[in-house]
Amino acid sequence: MELSRRGVLGGIGSAFAIGAIGFAGATTVTDEGSLSTDAGSAPGVGPDGDGAGGSGEADSVAVDSSAPFEATLLADGDDAGTLFDAADLSRVQGVISEEREHLVYVALSETGIGAVQDRLAEAGATDEPNRFVVSMNLDGTEVRRVELDESRVTALTDDEWGGVLTLPFGQEPVAVEVYESLASE
Repeated sequence: MELSRRGVLGGIGSAFAIGAIGFAGATTVTDEGSLSTDAGSAPGVGPDGDGAGGSGEADSVAVDSSAPFEATLLADGDDAGTLFDAADLSRVQGVISEEREHLVYVALSETGIGAVQDRLAEAGATDEPNRFVVSMNLDGTEVRRVELDESRVTALTDDEWGGVLTLPFGQEPVAVEVYESLASE
């Protein structure tokens, strides 16, 4: 199973400075043929370092629901609750390297999609998105921060959103650590 990059929702980009890291949402998960993931520097990284078999894509695997990964909502710097954690995810794909980005794709479960949308609304992020930041933490250490804005919140709360997020990292070791933590064995 491959998490699709087709259908990336508009208005969601990525940046590399701490405090301004974006994530993108894709709308579908496809079941295309298996790609080789037996070479490379990490699971899901092919011999060219850019995804399985140099194709820029890699197969997804089930998420370990007990992984110590959490995306927390911060409102004006204060904790506003969990946006999602490993228990809300169903699949993970990565690490896919493109130019200066090292991508980890995650797919929320159906329940996870609803929970994220509810949590955004309950925290007030749908009304005042610019007050909110998402802090992504691995085993209690922040690994990325995403500033929310109207276009990101609109994309995440769209009824057509399929629950796939792209988590870009500026450093490959961080992306590999996140992927390996989330990937079920």
